[in-house]
Amino acid sequence: MRIAAGREWRPATGTVVDWTPTDATVDAGRAAHPHPVGPSFLQRDHIVAVRADRLAGREHHAFTCATVPVPEVLDLDRMTAALNGFLRDHDGWRSTFRFDGDDVKRGLVDASDIEVAPHLLPQGTDPIDHLHRRLPATAVFDVFPAVAFGAVAHDDSFDFYFAIDHAFGDASSQAIGLAEILSRYHGDDGPRPVVGASHIEHTASEYARAAGMTTETESVQRWESILGGATPAIPSFPLDLGIVDGRAEPVRIDQVRIADADLAERLSGWAKASGSGLSALVFAALGVTERRLVGRERYLTATVLSTRHGDHVAAQGWYINFVPVAFDVRTDDLADVLPDAARGLAVAKEMSADPVHGALGVLIGKGVLDPSVITNPQMVSYLDFRWFPAADRLREALIFTGEGVTDHASIWISRTDDGLFAATQRPDNPIAEASVAKYFDTLGDVLASVDQR
Repeated sequence: MRIAAGREWRPATGTVVDWTPTDATVDAGRAAHPHPVGPSFLQRDHIVAVRADRLAGREHHAFTCATVPVPEVLDLDRMTAALNGFLRDHDGWRSTFRFDGDDVKRGLVDASDIEVAPHLLPQGTDPIDHLHRRLPATAVFDVFPAVAFGAVAHDDSFDFYFAIDHAFGDASSQAIGLAEILSRYHGDDGPRPVVGASHIEHTASEYARAAGMTTETESVQRWESILGGATPAIPSFPLDLGIVDGRAEPVRIDQVRIADADLAERLSGWAKASGSGLSALVFAALGVTERRLVGRERYLTATVLSTRHGDHVAAQGWYINFVPVAFDVRTDDLADVLPDAARGLAVAKEMSADPVHGALGVLIGKGVLDPSVITNPQMVSYLDFRWFPAADRLREALIFTGEGVTDHASIWISRTDDGLFAATQRPDNPIAEASVAKYFDTLGDVLASVDQR
């Protein structure tokens, strides 16, 4: 499995199948019982942004899609049963959201009222064109369910896809969801939700934790220290991205391999021998990269850390928290920077227990932070897909997002059995293309320097 661009999904010609909700299920979504737990902080932010785009006349692109080839003939009945079981067993997928004035409310549909059914599209339907038309209209927060299941059936195999509005999950959730769907389809063991450990309970817990945060909370003080107070240091891509007058441009997704499988294993071994881990080494390499490119002596980024633990491991939902990673980069030698990067990442992991919205809300309330400066920062994410369930079955899976507009170049680093990969969503212009290529080339050189020690 790897993070990719949508243009990389190229299924062979075949019979296109959509699974869509029955009329009764659509009606049940509209009449869903109100639930006392609303959307999570992240869900609310996302839903408000989606509505703003809709009101501005912009097409919805805030979805993610996971695809996987399956080397056997598609059994429609088995897949239909698998998808219905999947939707009914997750409270996250039983949820729907709607606006009440400016507030966002959750409705919860009874599991018995949920049913999707397969529909074969006319022969000759182009699966890629169909996907591009379907997802903006179907994988949306106020469509129930906010998911699109589909397949392209061939004589002896099929390509399956699973697309969601981002409010309902992320890459990790989709990887786990794919594993669960395929395990249900094949009738074998795989991830299953635990009763009472859904994203709804997680959201309630998150709100309770945020309510108890004050200026004395350690994570709040760390946020204030890292951001720098009234004139905060905001993460940014170090090279020119060709943005003029702050106007965002259409997204282009680039991905490159920055270390093959053998080098990735050597990097991991070297990091462990140094008392650290590969994730810390990746951040150290990013810091050294930016020092080599523009002379930055302090590395700062926002990162995404999982809050998926215990009984929630197999639950469907957006289980993440944003935290800062900050450390000094005193030299361009990776070994010298690694200890500081490891400490910076350790602090970030400690901070991830407290919701970012709680911490920043305290600082905004205190008057030391302007919310406008933190709306869309540069971000780095690290994922090791080898540890996800059914990694062998999902080896050829892709995860991609919709492509809207951007004015920065957030980075996704992922490890698979094939090595380390770096992906970014950058502005689609020649200056950004050259800058990102230079950045990734330098990052690859920094990582390769381990072999020169």
